[in-house]
Amino acid sequence: MIFDGLSDKEILQIVKPLAEHTENAWNQKNYDDFCRYLIEENPDQKFPEEEFNRQIEESYDTYGHHTIANLVAIHRNPDHVIVIWKVKLDKRNEPGLLIYGFREHDGQILIEGCSYHA
Repeated sequence: MIFDGLSDKEILQIVKPLAEHTENAWNQKNYDDFCRYLIEENPDQKFPEEEFNRQIEESYDTYGHHTIANLVAIHRNPDHVIVIWKVKLDKRNEPGLLIYGFREHDGQILIEGCSYHA
């Protein structure tokens, strides 16, 4: 596994740009960019555009832009890592939590899932 033997700093150098890209795409309400680094093992697994739009409509006006803030934790599993950051929300004083899972897929590190909790 590509994460074996890597320090937290080295892991973050690999995965944080993927998370930042995905958060920027969310902020721009850009579905295609949002999905760019998500693992899609078969066409049935593609994150539905309707769900993306529903989530934007449901929460964007309430929380505004997301900005990755302080690292909370990196959790290592045998075949993937989970990274938890605090997330600054434009329209809320309190930070939320941003949770991303990353794993190797077809020779690349990709996002296996992401969510935020506010």
